[in-house]
Amino acid sequence: MKAMLVASLCTVALVGCSKSAAPDNQFVTYQCESDVSFDVAYLSNEKAVLRLPENEYQLTQVPAGSGTKYILDDGTSEMISSITLRTKGDDARLELGRVVYRNCQK
Repeated sequence: MKAMLVASLCTVALVGCSKSAAPDNQFVTYQCESDVSFDVAYLSNEKAVLRLPENEYQLTQVPAGSGTKYILDDGTSEMISSITLRTKGDDARLELGRVVYRNCQK
């Protein structure tokens, strides 16, 4: 499944990448049912940093019906964002292009 995560990143534009956008101690790890994990640092200004094996991505918070929703902070509209992270409590769902990782937990 980790190969699937890396392959799905090929479909995601690398806009929004950054190095060391947040200190390591700010990241929390989510483990998904598909045996994939990823790290997220939640920043105080409605921003987050998503850390995947190959890159880090700047995310920005957008309105959500329930829970919290972050999209790639690259200036594109919410409807065409290539990365979407939805969280509620300790649960998360990560969308990378057309690949969706469900039932991810801290």
